[in-house]
Amino acid sequence: MTDSIKWGAFQWEGRSELWDEVLGQLENFQITECDAALSPDLGNEQRHYLAGKAASLSEFHSHLTHLREMAIQHKK
Repeated sequence: MTDSIKWGAFQWEGRSELWDEVLGQLENFQITECDAALSPDLGNEQRHYLAGKAASLSEFHSHLTHLREMAIQHKK
């Protein structure tokens, strides 16, 4: 997997407005999905589906953050 990653895409100096916005939008989407999953009007199947979406968004956020950290290490 790491052979196909273009580390340069995750290596920049200082802040990145795009990076901050992407992570922020993922976080907002996850919060929205969590709120929806907690709705008392849902059946179990709908709740499981929405909870799964929220978990996937969280994992994707963590994956992107990990890639950024690894890219910084590869830069040294």
